[in-house]
Amino acid sequence: MPLVGFKPNKARLIIEQGHATVLVMRIVTARDENVLLSSGGTLQQLTGVLRIREHGDRRGYKAGRTTGSIVHIPDAGRGAEARAGRFQINISMSAEKFDMMMRLAAGGKLPAKFFVDVSGRVGPLGARGFGYVVRGGRQVKFWDCARHRLLPVTSFTMILPVEMRDPSPADPWDDGEGHANPSSSPATNVQVAELADDLLVFQSETKHMLNGLVIAVVVICVLIGAINLFPLFR
Repeated sequence: MPLVGFKPNKARLIIEQGHATVLVMRIVTARDENVLLSSGGTLQQLTGVLRIREHGDRRGYKAGRTTGSIVHIPDAGRGAEARAGRFQINISMSAEKFDMMMRLAAGGKLPAKFFVDVSGRVGPLGARGFGYVVRGGRQVKFWDCARHRLLPVTSFTMILPVEMRDPSPADPWDDGEGHANPSSSPATNVQVAELADDLLVFQSETKHMLNGLVIAVVVICVLIGAINLFPLFR
């Protein structure tokens, strides 16, 4: 079953009395996806909506059961009332995962990316509604949205952003590995003193080397001058 990647860019929370809470996101197809539509064009050209709701702890619920659907909504109306085609993904989550999504949404955080596993259910004529075709010598995904406007989604995966920070001394996640590297820990007074002594020794050796080099150059210049003046006094 093909995986299709999407990216959300806006979200809103719908809380209605007597109905289940729904998290709605406006989504677009990921840039690295290429899904052809039988109606023409690609899925990347359409704007979509993701609707996530809590499915509850129903008895007999199985993890492998269909968790949602993807629906193609074709163009509607004419002239000024014309509406462009779009798509909608409906997903149901367990209570624990839905609560996590609610907390992230309340904090203004959206999934960086998510994937849905679209079932290519075989139609009455043996053709799959969603699968792969070869175009231009390479394999691409194809959705027969004319005969299969609604297809089941068997699973989904979301990638959520995580903020990283430098561990503090009291951080329980700091297992001491950070102190194994001396360069990452602050220098002690003894280390600073040793470094200062090393610099002084290096400076002294460099000074003596430069003095010796200057003396050698002066001696060579005197010898050259004496050799040049020797024929004049003969």
